Amino acid sequence: MVFSQFYAYTARMISTIRKPTSIDVGKLLFVGAIWGGAFIFIALALDDFGPLSIAGWRVSLGAAVMVVIAISIGQRFPRGRRDWRNICIVGCLNSAIPFFLISWGQQFISSAETAVLMAMGTFFTLIVSHFTSDDERINLPRALGVSVGFIGVLVLVFWDISTAGMGSLVGELAVMAAGCSYATSSIVSRRLTHLPMISTSAATLSSASLYMIPLAFLLEDPLPAEVSETSLFALAYLGVVATALAMTLRFFIIRANGAVFMSMVGYLVPLFGVLWSALYFADAINLQTLLALALILIGIALTRKGS
Repeated sequence: MVFSQFYAYTARMISTIRKPTSIDVGKLLFVGAIWGGAFIFIALALDDFGPLSIAGWRVSLGAAVMVVIAISIGQRFPRGRRDWRNICIVGCLNSAIPFFLISWGQQFISSAETAVLMAMGTFFTLIVSHFTSDDERINLPRALGVSVGFIGVLVLVFWDISTAGMGSLVGELAVMAAGCSYATSSIVSRRLTHLPMISTSAATLSSASLYMIPLAFLLEDPLPAEVSETSLFALAYLGVVATALAMTLRFFIIRANGAVFMSMVGYLVPLFGVLWSALYFADAINLQTLLALALILIGIALTRKGS
């Protein structure tokens, strides 16, 4: 009842897209801080859980919370066979694959590097959109932005190889593949824009949990005998806060201020990821990470200028 009343009130207040206020900017910063902090909690969860188990519990907890929210606000779940086919594809590309790849990759690289490399998804989205849509073509500023962004990624990757050898490369490639998976899912998600956002998000997470949990039991031990409270708290954060809560906030931000304003979170996630890592892990930040971050943010700014 409380959720439905809050949703109805919010819907009346933001029935049309409006210019962002300081409160809206604060909401965007909050979402960026939540997603930027997820990489630290993945690192903490890896102490007791495997990457497949982390991904499985994350989508399952997120799905449970999102289903409760969707039912509470009265959003109907999709029914069409074609819609559910696309929902399963998005659930795989937007949740199952990237959640697993990020967790697996962080076994080899730091949370700060992970946050920076995830920005690859922004550039990959632009490249894919160029060939799959008529209104997102690559122009000169966008091409320049993609080039600068890729240089930033290469700085981070090749510097790591020169100092630590090839060991970290597999982790970096996994994280970059996760970013590309997010980007690909955004293309398929366009086929779901006619559906309610929160119930559809609940459906995509639920579809991913249907095979991620069985895979975790088959290939790992998702219920280890000894688990620290820190790891359990990290899993709860990833599923409830970084997935369910952040997705819900994303819905309200897009509804109030539009998808373009929400896309600015692409700047904030790597920034907060590096900031939280610097605060939590004393030795997580080095020169190449900061240089790569600067180049990637400049690249994102140039692509935004070309929009």
